[in-house]
Amino acid sequence: MKVLLVDDSRFNLITAEKMLRASNMACEIMLCDSGLKALEILKIDMIDIILLDIEMPDFSGIDILKEIRKEKGYDGIQVIMFTSHTDRSVLQESFKLGANDYVTKPIEPVEFIARVSAAIRVRDSDIRLKELLQSLETKNSHLTLLTKELKEMQFHLVNKEKFAAIGELAAGIAHEINNPMGYVSSNLETFRSYTNKLNFIFEKYRELAKHIEAQDKTSSELIMMFKDISALEKSMKVDFIISDIDNLIEDSLDGIGRVSKIVQSIRRFAKTGFEEELVFNNLNEIIEEAMLVLKHEAAGTADIAEEFGKLPDMMCNRSEIGQVIINMIINAIESIKRQNRRDNGKITIKTYFDADNIDIEISDDGAGIETDNLYSIFNPFFTTKDIGQGIGLGLSIAHDIIVNKYKGQILVTSEKDMKTTFIIKLPLA
Repeated sequence: MKVLLVDDSRFNLITAEKMLRASNMACEIMLCDSGLKALEILKIDMIDIILLDIEMPDFSGIDILKEIRKEKGYDGIQVIMFTSHTDRSVLQESFKLGANDYVTKPIEPVEFIARVSAAIRVRDSDIRLKELLQSLETKNSHLTLLTKELKEMQFHLVNKEKFAAIGELAAGIAHEINNPMGYVSSNLETFRSYTNKLNFIFEKYRELAKHIEAQDKTSSELIMMFKDISALEKSMKVDFIISDIDNLIEDSLDGIGRVSKIVQSIRRFAKTGFEEELVFNNLNEIIEEAMLVLKHEAAGTADIAEEFGKLPDMMCNRSEIGQVIINMIINAIESIKRQNRRDNGKITIKTYFDADNIDIEISDDGAGIETDNLYSIFNPFFTTKDIGQGIGLGLSIAHDIIVNKYKGQILVTSEKDMKTTFIIKLPLA
């Protein structure tokens, strides 16, 4: 356990060091009389606990604290502030910036030892927890390897489906982004051609203006120059160019906006449940984002109709609900694909609510589900797809999120080769 004492007062450093050594704490003590030197020590040495004097001439304790909390590598460091301040706002700022504790000056031995001891215990617990997590990760890794050996073929199929899904989704997203970027690029090329023509015309007008100013041409010559410029304007379609510039800019801004919206949707769906807390969301917006991500996947297979009711905002995790909707829509698209039909299928998404629940209804006119399989579709690894085409985790994940986390329901009805309807019921309370 390494403890770094930082104070521009040599007396305070020696006093604090003596107290720590007298207490027989199991720690290595380092002294530093400058904030900048302290930062250099942090870069080259693993420090567990740092005691910072708030007031130092070159680099204050508050400045060092800010640097420490900016760097991820310093996350585990326990920071105790040295202060002689009676102003509580200074301490409040320190805690807001991430300080763990404080010690008042002049140093009172009992208080000082107690606070450092507490910091050592916290740091020791943090280290032990990380070691425990590392141990669990190692054991989990061994367990994963063992499971892989026992179910080698099954895991091979899992990986195959995962990579296929990722590749297909990535291709669709790339296609959706390429479309608006294509016409933005085309607009810029046209805009460059326009500017070249306008610059040429402007140069001719400048030349005419110079001759007018210098009065070195006759009236007939100036009139002839003006007529030549007017003819150039017509041949270069300058009036059209000027009127079309606004359209080019509007189209380009629209394309950039579409790209931004796609990227934002992908970022939201890429987050895990641990990264995003429960906040109020509008479920219609989440569904629209899911459809944006899956637009290319449905192209040429299914037409998606929206029948959205006006919904109250609901406390939920956006990425989790988004994942459920994505899984459900993919399931509907794949059901239609299995029919090998010539025309597009139809997927209808409805939303509505009552006093107790918000309902999301997703129906398709695809292949349907056998009656005997209706009770098994939410089981992990259950699938009716051909070998190598899927492992049956999509509906299982959706069921786990809706039923176990949100205490909701997923209802399903199906008629073979006619219609399948899933209704997700999410409690408002």
